[in-house]
Amino acid sequence: MKKKTFNLVTGVTGGVAAIASAVVTFIQPAYAVQIVAAIGVASTAVTEVCSLFVKAE
Repeated sequence: MKKKTFNLVTGVTGGVAAIASAVVTFIQPAYAVQIVAAIGVASTAVTEVCSLFVKAE
């Protein structure tokens, strides 16, 4: 993938993670802290996996 596409995917993933964390915080389900932490971990994992497929320029 191109660096430009990687930046787009990273930005969208970060935005979705922020929205998901805000929704979980607002709803306050059981284990909300753990869910928000897991969302952060998943977002970072997506970024790291995508970075493996960025073409060297």
